[in-house]
Amino acid sequence: MMSSNERMEEAERVSSDILNVIQENMGGFSKGQRKIADFILNSYDKAAFMPASRLGRKVGVSESPVVRFASELGYDGYPDMQRSLQKMI
Repeated sequence: MMSSNERMEEAERVSSDILNVIQENMGGFSKGQRKIADFILNSYDKAAFMPASRLGRKVGVSESPVVRFASELGYDGYPDMQRSLQKMI
């Protein structure tokens, strides 16, 4: 079982990983993906609790690119990426 310090360190590692991965891949993203990435980088605390459809509407894309964005980052889907974002809060 992990101690609370170990859980905090793991949450910090996961959270910094997702933001770093987004930043490192920014140059290869499509226009829609950059909109999603910008929103997450600037408002991850809001994105963490938004359904994919709402995040898409917020940045001007449909739900599908949001779900694909999460998959392209290596997540099993949007809910998996959301959990990583939620761990940052």
